[in-house]
Amino acid sequence: MNVLVRHYTVRKNISRDRRITILSSLFFLISIVIIARFFYLQIISHNFYSSLAEQSHLLKKTITPVRGSIYIKENDKLYPVVTNKDYYLVYADPREITDYQKVIDKITPILNLEEEEWKALIPKFKKYNDPYEPIKNKISKEQVEELKKLDLPGIYYLAEPYRYYPEENFGGQVLGFVGFQGESKQGKYGLEGFFESELAGQFGLIQSVKDARGELVTVGDRKITKPIDGKNLVLTLDRAIQLYACQKIKESVVNFEALNGTIIVSEPNTGAVLAMCSYPDFDPDKYNEIEDINIFNNPAVFYDYEPGSVFKAFTLAIALDLELVTPDSTYEDTGEVKIIGHEPIKNSDLKSYGVQTMTQVLEKSLNTGSVFVADKIGREKFREYIKKFGFGKITGITLDTEQPGNISNLDKKGEIYTLTASFGQGITVTPIQLVAAFTALANGGKLMKPYLVDELIYSDGRQAKTEPQIVNQVINPKTAAVIKGMLTSVVENGHSKYAGVAGYYVAGKTGTGQIAAGGRYGADANHTFVGFAPVTDPKIVMLVKLEKPKIGKFAESTSAVVFGQLAKFILEYYHIPPER
Repeated sequence: MNVLVRHYTVRKNISRDRRITILSSLFFLISIVIIARFFYLQIISHNFYSSLAEQSHLLKKTITPVRGSIYIKENDKLYPVVTNKDYYLVYADPREITDYQKVIDKITPILNLEEEEWKALIPKFKKYNDPYEPIKNKISKEQVEELKKLDLPGIYYLAEPYRYYPEENFGGQVLGFVGFQGESKQGKYGLEGFFESELAGQFGLIQSVKDARGELVTVGDRKITKPIDGKNLVLTLDRAIQLYACQKIKESVVNFEALNGTIIVSEPNTGAVLAMCSYPDFDPDKYNEIEDINIFNNPAVFYDYEPGSVFKAFTLAIALDLELVTPDSTYEDTGEVKIIGHEPIKNSDLKSYGVQTMTQVLEKSLNTGSVFVADKIGREKFREYIKKFGFGKITGITLDTEQPGNISNLDKKGEIYTLTASFGQGITVTPIQLVAAFTALANGGKLMKPYLVDELIYSDGRQAKTEPQIVNQVINPKTAAVIKGMLTSVVENGHSKYAGVAGYYVAGKTGTGQIAAGGRYGADANHTFVGFAPVTDPKIVMLVKLEKPKIGKFAESTSAVVFGQLAKFILEYYHIPPER
């Protein structure tokens, strides 16, 4: 019996020791897990959970800066052409509306709601558990005041800043617009797009403690980073000249039944752009109503084209600069130039004129004469000078989407490419490139970088003035003086008489550039006139371009006419005394 008891006792002790060992091991493992978890939370993930805890107690809110305005000058006085204006978003809290039809009837005449708009409000107002339903945005302060007088339950409003364009028909393609990029707004196209970072400014930030309900604790620590408001732009554009140019190009496109048109006016001694306008245009205030987004591109810098005979001015200037010809040098015009493997190059009027001077080549716009000169210059020198005039690369004007044009044909072997380029075929340029290049003919041979922004004004009042920039000296001053005289003779005695202004000497050149279609040149053409005045001391260089006008066969009866009208206005506006 004692043996049995002793055996039972031993087994019992062994079993108890085993249980103790198991429990001890279990507690040890749990302790290890807990210690490891603490190590993970407090050491490895300390930054993450610290940040999470901070976020649960911190309120962060961005502060939107004021977007910079854009100004234009007239007689040294500044006028805003793009600025900011508060409109209002009107919204409803359906939980507070008991008679939605009564509310709709009262707000409809004030908010000018169309039938489809007020009908769309009915299902919105029936969402009785919804605290927010937008009704209409861009509502004026006067309309909001009318709503407040009604004291309608459930109708509220919020201020919303919008871009405001005080000047109508000013040139939306120059300005651009501010549109949505995702959920935020940013500048697109034109000046708004190019100067987005400068105009937008920098966001500020408020950091403060919040309570369990997420409300701001007014007595807690607060950290504020102030926003930096956007810079203001002051343009080189002259308000009076710009408005008149926009008016004239619209009239011209309509009157000559053209597809579109562009005018650029520039100061030859600085490169400052005084006017830039195209038609058709768009209203930046209603950019979202535009169906064809191509209208946003500024034709003055975006669309390149074959310029036609206006390019002969550069061909003659190159030959003069290389001392290969003089204004009185002659050649025999037989009406065509035969080139092996290609169709003959003929004059645009299909006539021959016999012995002609270089001045007469410009006056009569003779393709054969331009080919004669280009042959003397040679392919390498011609290409070198054309690049120095700024063609084949962007001018660097501060507008979105500027294009470089295409002069790649001048890199090809074969004389045909140089010969056709000499009278503006086979290469493409932009209007702003033509204006900049003509500036060099007017100011003594200096190619100036065109610019639109006269100065930047910082939010703290500091100003950054744009200084005129000489890109390079393309031709020598003597050459520039000679080509000025020849281009003056074009207006006095040649095809460009309608570009003249009584009492002044005007210089310039027409270009009726045929438009290629299907590998051949057809009847449609771009009409261009580029010139400057007054010749003795040029104050303006101007381009007028019309695409595919149906009325007027050559640029002398379309673009040159518009040039003369606008030049007369500007010379009188500047009070420049007549030269003769």
